[in-house]
Amino acid sequence: MTGRRLGSLTRVGLGLVLGAAAVAASTYQAPAGAQSFPTSTDVETYRDTVETVFMEDRGGTTGGMASCVMCHTWQTSVRFSLETPETLDGWTSEQSRSNFDVIGQLINTADPESSRLLQKPLAQDAGGLPHTGGTFWTSTDDPEYGRLLQWIQRLPDDQFIPAPEPEIDFAFFRACVQDVFANPRDGQLPCTRCHSGGMIGFAPAPGRGDRWSDEEAQRAFQLISRVITPGNAEQSRFLLKPLHPDGGGAYTHNGPRRWESRSDPEWQMLAGWVRGERSGSSCS
Repeated sequence: MTGRRLGSLTRVGLGLVLGAAAVAASTYQAPAGAQSFPTSTDVETYRDTVETVFMEDRGGTTGGMASCVMCHTWQTSVRFSLETPETLDGWTSEQSRSNFDVIGQLINTADPESSRLLQKPLAQDAGGLPHTGGTFWTSTDDPEYGRLLQWIQRLPDDQFIPAPEPEIDFAFFRACVQDVFANPRDGQLPCTRCHSGGMIGFAPAPGRGDRWSDEEAQRAFQLISRVITPGNAEQSRFLLKPLHPDGGGAYTHNGPRRWESRSDPEWQMLAGWVRGERSGSSCS
């Protein structure tokens, strides 16, 4: 693998990742009916072009400074969930083949510039999307952005085209989802205690009285879009973070675990909303 070797700070963080991975093994499964694409040459090109970016030492552990690999391996359940590197220098060829399939969910070969792989690390004022990991590229002129864009453009045009995402209903959010935020389970803090401001402020307490204004609800609805994957409840952070790890939830959450398993009726209700199956004002 080419590219700059990990710096000492990233090695420390990655060392923790590798150590924890001995306990939390990867759950990735390759899709059934795999086609001849990608070939071994395709995978090697991907390893040299893309995975070196994931391993790049960015000088820290905070937003915009942490290597992709420090957040997107065993400790995440979102779409961008890579194999844990076999060594401090990166992945084996077999692991890279699995990673290639994962990255296929984040790119659009019919419209490369719309690929989430490119939009998430890109500054929002340059056309990017909100990214918990911060901004890596301030503009599309960044050489690293251009390198990944060219890689996507060279793939077959029809190879990776995302399915249309369902529309998430605002009326149901207003009538049913926001009530979840304000009503904690026994002995727990309400979501509004921690998620009331900033980029994670999708659950603010009502400004006046016990109901949200239209403006408050609209802002919360916009912010919650950062933590849901329309059509895929199982990979939406909104539903993974408060779910107990034994029930398939995320490894980390600073707040309480609201649901023990996905069979919880409330989790099922919210999952139906994320999948685009629930709309209107009926919560039952």
